[in-house]
Amino acid sequence: MLIVPAIVTLFTYLYWRPQQILDLFRFVTIEFSASLAVFSYLLDARAGAVRPRGSPLLALLGGFTLWSVITMVVKAPDRMSEQLVKLAVPFLVVVLVSEGIQTMRGFRVAARTLLLFTVGLAAVGVEQGLAPTGCFLTYEVQVADAVTEGFDGRPCTSREQCYEGGAPSADYLCEHEGLLGTASFTGRVRYRGILEDPNELAWALSMGIPFIFAFYEGRPSRKRLVLLLAAVGLTLTCVIMTGSRSGQLSLLANLGVYFIRRYRGRGVVAGLVAAVPLLLLGGRSDPNAQSSTDERLNCWSEALGMWRENPVVGVGSGQFLEHHFQTAHNSFLLALAEAGPIGLLLWSAAIYFAIKVTVRVQIDLRDRPEAATARSWAMALMASMVGMVTSAVFLSLTYHPILWIFLGMIGALYAAVRRHQPEFRVRFRLRDLILVGTLDVAFIASIAAYLRLKGI
Repeated sequence: MLIVPAIVTLFTYLYWRPQQILDLFRFVTIEFSASLAVFSYLLDARAGAVRPRGSPLLALLGGFTLWSVITMVVKAPDRMSEQLVKLAVPFLVVVLVSEGIQTMRGFRVAARTLLLFTVGLAAVGVEQGLAPTGCFLTYEVQVADAVTEGFDGRPCTSREQCYEGGAPSADYLCEHEGLLGTASFTGRVRYRGILEDPNELAWALSMGIPFIFAFYEGRPSRKRLVLLLAAVGLTLTCVIMTGSRSGQLSLLANLGVYFIRRYRGRGVVAGLVAAVPLLLLGGRSDPNAQSSTDERLNCWSEALGMWRENPVVGVGSGQFLEHHFQTAHNSFLLALAEAGPIGLLLWSAAIYFAIKVTVRVQIDLRDRPEAATARSWAMALMASMVGMVTSAVFLSLTYHPILWIFLGMIGALYAAVRRHQPEFRVRFRLRDLILVGTLDVAFIASIAAYLRLKGI
């Protein structure tokens, strides 16, 4: 299947941004990666290796994307060209992954790629966090000499030291200089591109960590156990170094679900042991942390205000920052504010159905020994999605390509299972829609009540 290496190339672009690291890879753009994947899919389809399958998940995400376009037409037609690209990338990713990968062999290659990327990013983050700090120029005004943004080679232990002998009218930070041209932000490790925010890096790592356990369960051995422990330790360390409270909550959630679901009572103990480092070393307690919490609550209030003023179509997809200087810091409220209740319902229904697929694979195939691999990866994806929902309460992940990659992986797992067992079906019925709608209403009402209680 030609689509699999093409999808690995697409993953590489989204996770690593190789063209920003070496000029040799400057051709690896989103246009190149997507075109290569589309061309590979067409060749595979012509050869009969894949065929269009579709699923309720793809229909829900397609409906959400289409509705998002409609909200732009109504609210921000002058920004259509800019926002269409932002909508097209995640939807194209989920289509290519869910429709292009239709065998368990192809699924394992893609899943192990994401696992390697998770551990690789964690390694880069840990190295960055342990690296010495240096003066990092972030902004310049009327600097006479040719000074570019980045590290200027001077070591530092505080930001104030960087202004002594630094470029005039320039703004400095004292940061860790990491591999691949990366730099920390206020001491918190991060990567680049769509993972430049420490919170989103921590979340992406927490999404990938259940894959480590699925890899071990595929063929348990002492060697794989050592690799598992090393990978988990490295990833936990990086998440702690991000200083992201939402990322750490996400990691605790998916580890908790994974251990309890897989190991029952023993899983509770294992989960608590894994949580100890996060509880002792994670999070932030400085004044900036409290300020961040207050800002997040204000953003929630702004999101609800935008919806009240635009109750049907919201303010338009991608237009939140046109009405407030910060994003919503909540994926559900972002969907509501930008796409109204219909957008929120379609997006949350897609998340619900994705989790439902992972649950049904484990239940319906539990008596089939030959389906052990599918069940193991379904368990890992379910844990990842539970962690995602936890982070979604605090981060704006509605359109994030990493989320849509994982949704595509669930679609690919569904297609692979159906290829081997055509009678396997997961349906999205009216009662599912009513349940999702009820949960959405309850969630929005709870947020509104909490904000009122806080006097915001």
